[in-house]
Amino acid sequence: MSKKLLVQITWLLILLGCRFAYSDPSEACRNHNGIKIEDANTVLDDWPANLNLAKVNRTHKCYVACIFYYFNIISYSGELTLDKYFDNGNINELQVAPTIRRCEYQFEDEKDFCEHTFGMFDCFRQEMLLDEDSNEDM
Repeated sequence: MSKKLLVQITWLLILLGCRFAYSDPSEACRNHNGIKIEDANTVLDDWPANLNLAKVNRTHKCYVACIFYYFNIISYSGELTLDKYFDNGNINELQVAPTIRRCEYQFEDEKDFCEHTFGMFDCFRQEMLLDEDSNEDM
């Protein structure tokens, strides 16, 4: 996965500004201290296509969610922001907005921090994988 795509995916979560009513990020991330950037990149870079969310265990979902939490992409309250990344040109807001809105709608009722964050990331990542495959076929 390209670094630019990784940045776009990462900041997808920031843009959504989610609040988690039934789940506490600090509780979910209690067992995931000291995540290294290299480990985070490995997890996010090696994302499988057509992932069945129901078959992914909660521990892994929370680990991925905690990556975003520990790297200050998601705040304790679930607030996300992409403004500085839009402003510096790392992410084209107009390009990613439709996917972000679709993924946001798909997971809007999920109140669990781990499930919501993981689901949103997977939704966005699957869209990016489809786009990559479409561009390779051309």
